[in-house]
Amino acid sequence: MSFTTAAAELNLTQAAVSQQIKLLEHYLCQPLFQRMPRGLQLTEAGKSYLPKVKDALDRLGMATQEVFGQVKEQRVRVRVSGAFGAWLMAHLPDFHQRYPDVELRLARVQWVPEVRVDDYDLEIRWGPGVWAEAEVIQLTHAMMQPTFAPALLEGEHPLSTAENLQYHRLIHLTGTMSGWSDWFQQAGLPPEQLGSGDQMDASDFCQMAAVSGLGVMLGLDFLVAEDVKAGRLVQPFGPAIPSGENFYLVKPKNSALSPAAQNFSDWLMERLAAEQ
Repeated sequence: MSFTTAAAELNLTQAAVSQQIKLLEHYLCQPLFQRMPRGLQLTEAGKSYLPKVKDALDRLGMATQEVFGQVKEQRVRVRVSGAFGAWLMAHLPDFHQRYPDVELRLARVQWVPEVRVDDYDLEIRWGPGVWAEAEVIQLTHAMMQPTFAPALLEGEHPLSTAENLQYHRLIHLTGTMSGWSDWFQQAGLPPEQLGSGDQMDASDFCQMAAVSGLGVMLGLDFLVAEDVKAGRLVQPFGPAIPSGENFYLVKPKNSALSPAAQNFSDWLMERLAAEQ
């Protein structure tokens, strides 16, 4: 109830605040304040308007906090390959326990051409690891082998041996350097036995399909370990062959990481080292 106090808080002159109030009242076609000899009082219209204005400003403040946060240095923007996301989500409680003040902003990325490293502090990419515009650290050394639901161990052509793969659908991950033809060559099986299959452009799709019993995927040990441990998937025979692609941590080449981004990077490397 004081233009003078409001002016001091807003770093304006009292006359500027008074003029703004007059312009607002003119726009609304009715007064909001009664000018009294000793201060101000709200009119009935002002009393009705006040809680609405306060609610709107509170919402704006909360939205600003939600979108922009308090301290930029405590925020980490990470782009994550979709297949890596399941592992990351399972381990994030540990990260937040260690760094409770760090705010993460995660975005999913599927294909490398989408990636613009300048838009994010860090990226976790799947691929061959050769990207000239960024600093690259290999996170995994994946091995892959036939992986499928336990139900396929039964039936007319049980999948207890590699030779019976010819009777089952194979799940192919498109856009990768290593696939079923490489595995068949390593296993010493003729390519004619590759049989029918389905093409999918995401490894998490392949994994969901395998769990459902749709067919047989080439499971990366890093990604399928939890499902194998839980009995949702099995890997009864090999060989396990190295993948031509892996997950990599990608950093901007010519700029230093913020303390929060460095904490995330160090934590990620430590967690993965403990599991491999």
